[in-house]
Amino acid sequence: MVYIIVEGITDKALVKNILSDKIEKTDFKFLGLKGDGSVTKILKELTQHDLSSNTYFAIIDADDSFETRKTEMEVLTATNNIPFYIFPNHQDDGDLETLLLSHIEEDNKIIKCFDGYKECIEKDIDNKAKLYAYTTLEHDKRPEQYIQDLTLGSNFNELKTELQTLFEGTN
Repeated sequence: MVYIIVEGITDKALVKNILSDKIEKTDFKFLGLKGDGSVTKILKELTQHDLSSNTYFAIIDADDSFETRKTEMEVLTATNNIPFYIFPNHQDDGDLETLLLSHIEEDNKIIKCFDGYKECIEKDIDNKAKLYAYTTLEHDKRPEQYIQDLTLGSNFNELKTELQTLFEGTN
């Protein structure tokens, strides 16, 4: 069994989109789904039996510091050799929402209004709220629904390759 450990439903939707050709052919499940703490907790709790009879892959956001998150993940996976990927692109600070928002034109009316609102109230509102505003107002979809139908560009190639590797030799 392949287990993919993710922070939340948006991450899950993206992985399902990437693996859409594998869903009918391969047995895999998602773990985590309750924030970055759930990813680290699962990585800490895996037993030797779990590791010997299953395949795992972890995906987590860099948030404020890619280097800090990378170090944390290297420590967590040092003994169990679980591969991991850090959003937005496995090298920069940010999150999945940062990556998704980077594909939206800066002059999009909803994005401009959202940014203006943030400036007006002088509050830093996270990218989850910005993505939610965009997907619901522009596409009448929740972010996870929007991601399911998204055509994924080359910015996702590294993650696509890593995920596809998990299923080599499976039917």
